[in-house]
Amino acid sequence: MNIRKPNFRRIIVYVGVFSLFLYFILSWVNMIKDPDQRTGSDFIGFYNFGRISQTKGVPAIYNIEEQKRVEEQVVGHPVTPIFYTHMPFIAPLAAALVDENYVASFKRWATVLLFVNALNVYLLVNMLELRKFTRENLVILCVGAYLFDPTFSGLMNGQDTAILLLGAVIWASGLLSKKYILSGIGLSLTTVRPQIALFLAIPFFFRHQKVFWGFLMGSSILAAISFGLLRSEGSVRFVESLRYIESTVWHEQHALDMPTISGIIRRNFAIADPTPVKNLVWACYALGILGFSWMWHKNVAIEERHIGLLSTVCIFLLPYAHYHDLILLIIPIFCILRILQKDDVIPQNYLAMIPLAVSWLFALGFAGTGYLKFPIVYLVMFFLIYLFITASRFSRSAFSPSA
Repeated sequence: MNIRKPNFRRIIVYVGVFSLFLYFILSWVNMIKDPDQRTGSDFIGFYNFGRISQTKGVPAIYNIEEQKRVEEQVVGHPVTPIFYTHMPFIAPLAAALVDENYVASFKRWATVLLFVNALNVYLLVNMLELRKFTRENLVILCVGAYLFDPTFSGLMNGQDTAILLLGAVIWASGLLSKKYILSGIGLSLTTVRPQIALFLAIPFFFRHQKVFWGFLMGSSILAAISFGLLRSEGSVRFVESLRYIESTVWHEQHALDMPTISGIIRRNFAIADPTPVKNLVWACYALGILGFSWMWHKNVAIEERHIGLLSTVCIFLLPYAHYHDLILLIIPIFCILRILQKDDVIPQNYLAMIPLAVSWLFALGFAGTGYLKFPIVYLVMFFLIYLFITASRFSRSAFSPSA
């Protein structure tokens, strides 16, 4: 009688997928049922935009008194007004999705994010040679990418990071397929986080300039739409709100939760005056852009390792970003998958598990007190950087079981 040996790889995959699904679903249900959590999420800013657009018109979305009024209607008590500064071209989408029912509006917005994430995963997976995967491995790859933990963090917060990723995926896939104008237009969608968009776009002025001009064209269209929606008075309020947020973000408690240089400093040192830290962080950001611009100028071809390195280092050098902005790391992960897949460096069975493994690691960081959250994030980021720097030395023998 033959006893079939258990497939430990399949067991690990099933446990990983089931545990992530269960964790995400229970967390979402707990959040949406808790008034403090659901109104404390960033979705309330998106909701503000929608309700103000419907009642007062888009030009009023940056009126802090109107934002305060909408918030107080949601939470049922007086609040201290806080500026919300989503980009203005998001306002029509907000107006189309929200109504007087905050919870139902949140659910509709989450559904849109889930669909956008599905599109992101489809585009990401098609960056690879799909013929090399079995159907089972392709499903594992897609599920692992779909359950990427920062994506879920954005969903819980009602953030527009799925739109950020959509722009970044179009940028990366367009660049790798030599559709440079499309790549640049996709990159313009990342202006939902202007500090990310500029870091990713400026180096292309020095190599593959069609990407830069595509970005400039797409961004100009979005800027024209935004100005048309806001008109002059609303545009002035928008600029004032950006200046206010930039001046106060360095004092806020949530600055401790950033995966950036500023977050590392704030978590490890007591800062009485954040001005020197602010100046240091902006200087590192500018030097990072200059460094990658020089690298682009020196390299004839911009390949997977360049895209991956740029998008990984970008997160670390941003003046401000939050955990959900780590959604951008799925780009370098798929760049690594492309590099490893080219010479069959790692068997496809294990290659397909990489996004799931990273997703599970990130989720593990929140266990207990969450002390491991950022150590795990930095471990993954630095390992990605190491792989991109040494990418030219990859060989089949280096990763083969007999090596």
